[in-house]
Amino acid sequence: MARPTAAMAVSDSPHAHFAAEVSRPDAEIDLIRAALLIAQEHHAGAEVASCREILEQLANRAAAAMPNGPDAQALCAFLAGQEDFRGNAADYYNPDNSYLDLVLRTRRGIPISLALVYLSVATDLGLEAAGVGFPGHFLVRVEASPGSAPELIDPFAGQVLSVADCRALLRAGTRGAVEFSERLLAPAGKREILRRMLGNLKMIYLQRQDFEESLSLCDLLLLLEPDSLQDLLDRALVLEKLECFGPAADELERLMTRAELAARPEAMASVARKIEQLRSRTGGPTLH
Repeated sequence: MARPTAAMAVSDSPHAHFAAEVSRPDAEIDLIRAALLIAQEHHAGAEVASCREILEQLANRAAAAMPNGPDAQALCAFLAGQEDFRGNAADYYNPDNSYLDLVLRTRRGIPISLALVYLSVATDLGLEAAGVGFPGHFLVRVEASPGSAPELIDPFAGQVLSVADCRALLRAGTRGAVEFSERLLAPAGKREILRRMLGNLKMIYLQRQDFEESLSLCDLLLLLEPDSLQDLLDRALVLEKLECFGPAADELERLMTRAELAARPEAMASVARKIEQLRSRTGGPTLH
């Protein structure tokens, strides 16, 4: 049998599969598969097929546990009460809380990773379900029947929320900095969910000064939004921390043409100084 070439290996990497998945229209993205590919990019032991099987088994047990049919309350009673899926309040910023395969194993996570479990089980039960990108605390909304009023779930606490509860949650989470609007309870797109997951992880790894993981996450984020100024700036910062001074300077030079920076002379000057510093550490401009 022929040995796989480097090109074959790259094309079969989690990064390449994630790129292919998020190239689809938003409605066609397989959210669970994309989340598991993020986990695979971090650790090779994340197996898509086995995790899907776990989720299917959960849905089967949920159906048997709901003789009166599924709704938000029954879903919380099953996943939080019977199956013990809960928020990891004791170790909230552990990155393992964001990887779906590990969440399925430990039954602990953060709101958005636990939300994926709720969304998968709810969908398999025939509920209309969607994520809600609520500020500071991801939620799930489900409709027990077509046209019925959506019910809101806090997957971290495993409980159904009223709109008043959501107001209180926002006030506590943002210290009153964000004004409540029912628009905040609108369904989130799949790309939005993936961006939030990756953004959480990028923040954690940057704070831990784990720059190799941070670079990988910047690259995944840029597959979702190639022109994201913040992610491009973060990528240049990470390259500098990894002592890739020439590539970091190259990235920043490309950003100098962006209208957002051109409109901010102080920012342009700061970036220009950084490029000069980086070039001084490489011994001259990088050849292309």
